[in-house]
Amino acid sequence: MNYEEMLNARESTESRKEQMLLGNFYRKRIEGKYRNVIELRPELADSLVFCDGLRQDQMANKSMRDSFQLHYNLNEDSSGIFEIEVQELGNFQTLSQLLADNPAVVTEKGFLDDTIGALMDAAEKLHSNGIFHLCFSPKEIFMRKGDRNPMLLCHGSSFRNMRDQAILYRGYEDMVAPEVLSDQSVDHRSDIYALGCFIKKLYENGDMPIEYKQIVKKATAEDPAQRYQSIAEMAKALSSKKSFKRSMILLGAAVAVVLLCIFMFFDLMPQSSNVEFIDDTGLRNVDHYAEDILDTDTFTYDPTEYLDPDQQEYLDSLGTMSEDELNALLDSIGPIANAEEMFRRQFTPQVERAMAELYSQQQMGSSQNSFIAHSQQTIDQLMATARELGERCDMSEDKSAELADQIIAHVQAERQRQVTRYGSMTQSSEE
Repeated sequence: MNYEEMLNARESTESRKEQMLLGNFYRKRIEGKYRNVIELRPELADSLVFCDGLRQDQMANKSMRDSFQLHYNLNEDSSGIFEIEVQELGNFQTLSQLLADNPAVVTEKGFLDDTIGALMDAAEKLHSNGIFHLCFSPKEIFMRKGDRNPMLLCHGSSFRNMRDQAILYRGYEDMVAPEVLSDQSVDHRSDIYALGCFIKKLYENGDMPIEYKQIVKKATAEDPAQRYQSIAEMAKALSSKKSFKRSMILLGAAVAVVLLCIFMFFDLMPQSSNVEFIDDTGLRNVDHYAEDILDTDTFTYDPTEYLDPDQQEYLDSLGTMSEDELNALLDSIGPIANAEEMFRRQFTPQVERAMAELYSQQQMGSSQNSFIAHSQQTIDQLMATARELGERCDMSEDKSAELADQIIAHVQAERQRQVTRYGSMTQSSEE
């Protein structure tokens, strides 16, 4: 490439513009150096209220030294502010441009989870300073080329004095909370709604994981009171659902390994041993192992095993009370304990029936992928049942999910221990 071709290539790079909320973003040569700038939309540049908000936003950002915060200068002429110049050097692009140029990036391990987690952390830090971003569109999130850390520039709460917010968010109506466009007061719940829209946008061309579906549904509720009440609460709920999903996957993998070991044991066993094994020696044939697993008498569910020592000691002390004293105490506990007990009594039998079907001879004899898929389907159905039962028991969604997790994990652990114990008994008897 000769010098003239190099200049043409640079000019082509410089003229590539991307439309954003505030205007056109592109690289511009200023005093011999390429800088990242945003050419403001004319209707915004002509608004004195918007320009005042832009100056206030610039001053507020100066004191923020977090890695996610970009800083900028305002370029002005005789007619006023016409351009935003990013202070930080580097070849920046928006997340929207990254996804357009390299769609496969979403398949890289941890990319989406890390991006969503980083934006939640950024929103929480902004809220601690009384700042709300309000729009987390992929076009409003910057990344350096070669670096996957999301960064933010201007924040929506700086422009709340504008009379018509619809002008500012034109074309981005589906990425902001309803109260933002209706000129109502905004707070951290408005950012929670915007983050839910951001997650939905990332998965618009693919299947959204079930843990994100549940988070997005609550985060994007029309009524702010029905959303998560803080970023920390939203992050905790997401972490809890991810942990539960990982536990189910590991459990399914563990069961698959047990089944493989049982299969290999009987497949590699000498023929003479097979004759002795099926003879009337008192040993049980492997085909009858499902009858032992389906024997519900071996399963007991004791809610007191989840009590801490102080609660257990208090429960033991109730044995010394008379029947009238105990009834009076139960009445004083209130509807919360009664609701939880009602939930446990109604939900536990359903879990045991579902697990009995999942660990039946037919299901455990299927392929590993088929078993894991059926296991995930069973868990999804149980969680849906738990939500419906929680509503009937007048419990919150988080509380019913927590109780359901405990009961499902307990019953599954018992089923897995029986399968593992049966495999060990069979092998030792044959030896």
